[in-house]
Amino acid sequence: MNLADQIEAARTEVARLERLAAQATCAEQGHDWACLGGANCGCHEWAYCSVPVHECRRCKACDYGDNADAADMRAQCEHKTPPAWDDVEEGFDAGEWNNLPSPPAANGETRDG
Repeated sequence: MNLADQIEAARTEVARLERLAAQATCAEQGHDWACLGGANCGCHEWAYCSVPVHECRRCKACDYGDNADAADMRAQCEHKTPPAWDDVEEGFDAGEWNNLPSPPAANGETRDG
């Protein structure tokens, strides 16, 4: 087989593989993720930060925030542990409200468990 025949055979094989790839499922060739938005990070009950959520452009599967970027963000989240209720100062910013644990119940027990 001369060089021209080898090149033609390679082009034919590439075309065949491209047809297979176009028909392949995401399970076979991997998802084509695109950012869909965000989900609550879930660091704790009162967390208000978010992690990225991805959707596959081809099959529309969603990772619901279960991805490497989200794992890194959760590991580095500065809001993992909410402040103790007794540490909250009067006059705190209303935006901080989402980062507070539940206030103590009337009987002195906490509602957070």
